[in-house]
Amino acid sequence: MHAEELQELAGLLKALGEVNRLSLVCKLCDCAAPQNAMCLCECCSVDPSGVSRHLKHLSQEGILHMEKQGRERNYSLNRAFVASRLRLLANKIDSEKEEP
Repeated sequence: MHAEELQELAGLLKALGEVNRLSLVCKLCDCAAPQNAMCLCECCSVDPSGVSRHLKHLSQEGILHMEKQGRERNYSLNRAFVASRLRLLANKIDSEKEEP
């Protein structure tokens, strides 16, 4: 892996490594349509402002897509991005190297 790929993967894993952010991602895995922050509050043990901060962090890492509709922000999981990065790591782990 190149340094840029490692940095991107580290950011993804760090973002997913916090239990409330992982809960939000898991909740969005089950949603066919984008959700607003208030709908997502039920899956975390933090207040709405905390959920908004977590959603912003996940969006900045490319894990979530955010769409504005007036004053409302709707979030959806960037499935292809997350799956491809995690698959890249899983494939690296699974690859068998010949021992010297």
